[in-house]
Amino acid sequence: MEHIRLTPPPACRQLLADYGPRRPGLRRALTLCLLFAFLFGTGLHVEFLAARNWNAGEVVLLLHIILGLVFAAVFLSWIAGHVLRGLPKSQRPGFTWLSWILLAKYAVILVTGLMMVLPTLIHFGGGLWFWRFEATYVLTFLHLWSAVAAAAGLIVHLTLRHWAPPPAGKRRRAS
Repeated sequence: MEHIRLTPPPACRQLLADYGPRRPGLRRALTLCLLFAFLFGTGLHVEFLAARNWNAGEVVLLLHIILGLVFAAVFLSWIAGHVLRGLPKSQRPGFTWLSWILLAKYAVILVTGLMMVLPTLIHFGGGLWFWRFEATYVLTFLHLWSAVAAAAGLIVHLTLRHWAPPPAGKRRRAS
């Protein structure tokens, strides 16, 4: 006698069936999401709470910078392939536009983050140079609010799919 299943399979089981457990892109995307979440939290701490205890703030800032550089390296090595594989196959114009806007937000975050680290790198090289206060405020503003917008955009991006939903009764084949 066949067992009748009354509840659908868990979403994580369907994800593994669709994508397989050995896809490196999926692991790298998960790593990037976790790094971004951690960077978002440390960035908010540095921006809003570090002044209360600057000694702890310095540690969080150093961790934010190091993980930000790691994030930049992993992101830049992953995004080109993701864009080349995903966006040409996208069947939803809204999803495609959201993806390009999200990519632009990440570009702003990476560029402003690297620009803010530039004086530190020059200092390690033996020089002394700082951005003007106005430039520092603009860089911080762009970096922070692009990160907030990117966090919201990433949540929406991860809940959508590149492709249109399959017709009723048909499921995607596991690859």
